[in-house]
Amino acid sequence: MALPPLAFTNEDICQWHGRRDPSWIYDTFGVRTRHTRYDYKKDRLDDIDEDDLTVEASRRALKDAGLDIRDIQAIIYVSFTPTHQGAPDGACTLHKRLGAPLHTMALSHMSACAGVINALMLGTALIRSGQARNVLICGASTLSSFCKPELKKRLWLQATIFGDGAAALVLSGENTAEPCGFSAFHMATEPHRDIAVKKFGGSKHVPTPENIAEVLEDYYVVDYRMVPGNLNATFTRLRGEILGPKGSQDTNWTLFNMSNAQVQRRWLQGMEIPEEKSFFNMEHHGNCAAASLGLVLNDFLHSGLPKPGDTALILGVGSGLQSGGVIYRFP
Repeated sequence: MALPPLAFTNEDICQWHGRRDPSWIYDTFGVRTRHTRYDYKKDRLDDIDEDDLTVEASRRALKDAGLDIRDIQAIIYVSFTPTHQGAPDGACTLHKRLGAPLHTMALSHMSACAGVINALMLGTALIRSGQARNVLICGASTLSSFCKPELKKRLWLQATIFGDGAAALVLSGENTAEPCGFSAFHMATEPHRDIAVKKFGGSKHVPTPENIAEVLEDYYVVDYRMVPGNLNATFTRLRGEILGPKGSQDTNWTLFNMSNAQVQRRWLQGMEIPEEKSFFNMEHHGNCAAASLGLVLNDFLHSGLPKPGDTALILGVGSGLQSGGVIYRFP
């Protein structure tokens, strides 16, 4: 994984936007610190961009896997906030900066919190179909890139909840004595329940001299009131579809992207799942959107908690509204 070098506490964020108190942030969302491109003390953007983070995270993932980029047949890059809108393509930029071979596929997937689940499904399909032996997946988000001093009153919740970062994983097809890896994926899309919109940046609303003032005030508008209901309903549905209505196919772990840690803790309680059978890192990272699930999986794998043969129910839900889940058995 890779995080921007700048880190800000709840005290820093409250001082920047002048609202709420630090304890309210943790009690409501479960965040204490977040790393961001935006410097909330100097009111400016740091020079590091999302492409820099994806390269660093990918190199670390390759090193952890003991592989070289020449061993990778496909790169899947997931982002909600790519460095460039459309071109140059973020996956191709990552391909170039890693020095990948000509015949290594590079694919960009525009998605937020559920994007890594989609990428895991596609990467698994490529391996099982024989199209690839190893697939590099990288999810990244830098929502703080859209912060501006003049917008701090509108962006105070965004600054409170979200962090920036990138997380990469390598999927490989291996023959093992015991069955391991992903079972069937359960995916869904519910666009009528989407929560986020950004007006400019696409072909419908193109910046012009006449609308430049409106363009400069544009940002991601999120209906945060819908988040708890979306999380509770979607996680419950996915768990029932994957494990059965009574959880008859129980797992050792329940892992999900970090959207709101406190809501997710209450969901675990409602499902009668002990919190120690899950894993939380939102306290240190915030909600990193497209990087969120990758950061959870990365930190969990490096924690030493999963044992050989353990199973994990992995769930993701995010803007779109996209969702998905799968069971993973550790080798």
